[in-house]
Amino acid sequence: MARRNTGRVVAMGRAILALAFLLALWLDPSVPTRGAIYGYALLSSYALWTAALMVVAWRSWWFDFRLATLAQGLDIAMFLAAVYFTESRFTEFQSPFLALAAFLLVASMVRWNWRATVLTAVVLLSTNLIFGISLYKLGVDIDLFRFVRRTIYMILLSSMLIWLSMSRGSGRTVTLPDPSGIPGERRDMVFDAALALVSRCFGAGHVAFAFASSEEPWIELRRLDGSAITSSQLAPEDYAEELLAPRPAAVFDINRGRMLTHAQNDPSIICAEEALQSRLARALGADTGIIVSVQSVTGSGHLIAWDTEALSFDDIGLMAAVADELGRALDREEMARLARNAAETGVRHAVARDLHDSVAQFLAGTLFRLEALRRWIREGNDPEGEIDSIKNALRREQGQLRLLIERLRRGQESDRRTDIAEELNDLLTEAGAHWHIDTALVLPDYPLPISVQLSHEIRQLVREAVANAARHGKCRKVTVRVDNVSGQIRLSIVDDGMGFPPIEKAPRPRSITERVEALGGSFELHSSGDGARLEIALRSGEFA
Repeated sequence: MARRNTGRVVAMGRAILALAFLLALWLDPSVPTRGAIYGYALLSSYALWTAALMVVAWRSWWFDFRLATLAQGLDIAMFLAAVYFTESRFTEFQSPFLALAAFLLVASMVRWNWRATVLTAVVLLSTNLIFGISLYKLGVDIDLFRFVRRTIYMILLSSMLIWLSMSRGSGRTVTLPDPSGIPGERRDMVFDAALALVSRCFGAGHVAFAFASSEEPWIELRRLDGSAITSSQLAPEDYAEELLAPRPAAVFDINRGRMLTHAQNDPSIICAEEALQSRLARALGADTGIIVSVQSVTGSGHLIAWDTEALSFDDIGLMAAVADELGRALDREEMARLARNAAETGVRHAVARDLHDSVAQFLAGTLFRLEALRRWIREGNDPEGEIDSIKNALRREQGQLRLLIERLRRGQESDRRTDIAEELNDLLTEAGAHWHIDTALVLPDYPLPISVQLSHEIRQLVREAVANAARHGKCRKVTVRVDNVSGQIRLSIVDDGMGFPPIEKAPRPRSITERVEALGGSFELHSSGDGARLEIALRSGEFA
């Protein structure tokens, strides 16, 4: 982001205009038309004044700003004097009428705002008209027609510059370089990027950012000195109150009691009534520099730059833009961090549901079968068949667990499709053998292709529902109905067990409820003494 120094540009333009006018008078012997000695003396004095203003603009941002209004007033007076000394009906010399008028209007536009441009235009027009008419009434030899014509030109010029001043806006934009790394874990990198940007924009030898986080009990200070970045912690009791208070951008000189800053609720620049009160700036040794507060959702702080190159009032807007961009960058980092946390939480919950609905329930069923096997052996029966059945079930569960681990490692291929009917049929056959219950699957007379991911979720829902019905409902049979209605997979899982406890607000199956909610579906539970019925609807994206 390039800096600009309006004070220097205006001072240089004023000096060039004065020298050009003086040279034009010297080359044309017919002018000044009247009062030649006084005209040359006045214009020479004005040229010296413009040279002095150039020196001030290059050496002091404070006096450059304080003398701006006086300089504007003297420029208007010089404009009127030029009209008096050069206007005549007998000469074709083009007085600096339009050049001075344009300079005054442009200077007010770039140095202040559209209101100052309007005020300058009104003052120029009114004083010029009064002055010209007065000269004509006093019998001074001027061309009234040419005078009125040039006044009309100035009205048009003023209108155009006022419109341009109102439409140009006062804000400045800054783009903070995007640091490398994982979004949400780059806060320190954002701090360092802001320090480097400020150092580069203002040519600052030292830049510091003190940040009071809402999540930390201390104040973090990051400092750039030359090319070295250091980090330290400050005691909150010394600086917290100062850092939490919003502060507009300001150029300051503590030793001389000088400060330029934004007006209250106004982008205009004003001279502050008192010097900068900042314990942080004094602790850092920043006697002369620029400061601004930075606000974000995670906290607030102050950004200070000192040992800079040629500060001016233009730097206030640039520093405010840097602070706004830094605040937005910190907000983006916080949003990324929250998004990562939410994603990680969702993954943890999904893995927990899968482990509960598969491994945990399978182990519970295995314990159930082992206990039954013990009774079977005590009764003198041959256990080999049941042992082989348990071994086969363990082998299948091991394969399912490996598939789950592989899916977590490489990510699920969401574009692959599978027929849910075949998978549910195998699942129910296995679950029936595992829990020693009867199972039935009722399907429509058309295929049900769905994504591999949704197929996995449905298998887990059915596995959990069958396990709950067998373990807690003591059922003898579970029937599963599957259908596709208007792009929704409808599951109806019915058992003939004891149902859920007949109490108000009976607890719903947690794992099933969480899984359905995560998939954006709906879940209804119906229970009676004759069993339970679970009605689940999930978006499939396929229309039968």
